[in-house]
Amino acid sequence: MILMTKSGKVVQLFQKPENFIKTRARELKLGNCYISYDWETSGIANILVSRIHTNGNFTLGIYLVDLLCLGIKDTTFKFNVDIAEMDYFIELVNADEVEYNLVHNIIYGAEAFAKDCGFKSHKDWAITQYILEEDNDDIPLVEIDFGENGVPVYYISPDDTQIKINQVLATLDKNVGKGNYRYYEDKDGFDDEHELFSDNELNEIREDKKDPSFKQIYYVFTGAYREKFADSNAAALDEDHITEIWDHKVEPGLYTLDDDLDDIIIECADEYESIFETKSPESISQIHTLLTKNPDIPLFYAELFLQYKLIGLDAKADAIAKKGMQLFPDFLYLRLYVAHAAMIDHEVEKGLKLLNNTYYIDQAFPQRTAFSEGEFMLFYAALCQYFIAKGNLIDAITCADALFVEIYKYACSENAILDLLPLIKAKLGEVY
Repeated sequence: MILMTKSGKVVQLFQKPENFIKTRARELKLGNCYISYDWETSGIANILVSRIHTNGNFTLGIYLVDLLCLGIKDTTFKFNVDIAEMDYFIELVNADEVEYNLVHNIIYGAEAFAKDCGFKSHKDWAITQYILEEDNDDIPLVEIDFGENGVPVYYISPDDTQIKINQVLATLDKNVGKGNYRYYEDKDGFDDEHELFSDNELNEIREDKKDPSFKQIYYVFTGAYREKFADSNAAALDEDHITEIWDHKVEPGLYTLDDDLDDIIIECADEYESIFETKSPESISQIHTLLTKNPDIPLFYAELFLQYKLIGLDAKADAIAKKGMQLFPDFLYLRLYVAHAAMIDHEVEKGLKLLNNTYYIDQAFPQRTAFSEGEFMLFYAALCQYFIAKGNLIDAITCADALFVEIYKYACSENAILDLLPLIKAKLGEVY
């Protein structure tokens, strides 16, 4: 589904590969598998598993696995890439080719060990687990040591904030008990050199390396702005709270946390894509017909809202959005969709009202205990545009930081950041 606002900006709101991976990846033939050469001594395994498409391309599952305590720290995928791109990631891993059974036992074993310690896997594990075979008796058991002689061990990384350290230790206290685990400030050989897929590198993988210097540009400009203006511009946002929401309340899902509804919406968006992209009186009539036949699918309210907006029928757009939000109060995507469009069209107070006049998605919708990734991204993309319109670039940067992790997956995130950077540059002056 595509959102185009009056200002002409395009916002892509769904990503199809996730659905394919969940439903069909295991039908693809297993390809080669790779693991970082020093995984046994470092306690960290960087793993790449490939699946071979019928067209000769590959889908890759990439996993950063802590065998000592934390389990699946990070994971992502690359969908339907050619051999050259696959070779790039193999080279990046700097790894040995191994049998699939070994990496399967490492990944699933570390996941189970971490779960016993109270730690959840990275949220994208809900997708990338389907690149692996199902964990059942068909997979031969390989003996793997987890922890140190079975004792959980947490090595504090230089990148770990005090908040994260406290959370990890509190989780261990609760689940294994004080005195039943070890933790250390550092460890020889446990550093960025051995952790080949650091957080930054995994983000670069997700960004498809579209512009190798863009991340550096972003952090240079936002860092310089914060250093120069942070004292003179009081921040309204609590960055730690937003991070905590992302870490603990965001789960996989593009439109909704209801997997069945999410799949239906994605399938409808795919099936009727030609109608949605036409943007004409005829397409409006066709969407009306679809809505009449499928009154239980909220996607059609969102698409009808867009069509009305594009031809300037704002009153009708508002009316169909209001009706859809009343009928589907738990489908936050429609509400956030309308809020984002309002921010783009400089109706910022209307947009903020749709966010329930608060800056935190968990406070805006306290009836929800979790949010889909798409809901989180759209909420903070809208809020970023709000702070840009208000001239509050410090808080706009805080929103942008939250968006940056998936900047190329959601065009609403990319657009917000691209709108922000020229304003930062102008404020910093010619020296930058």
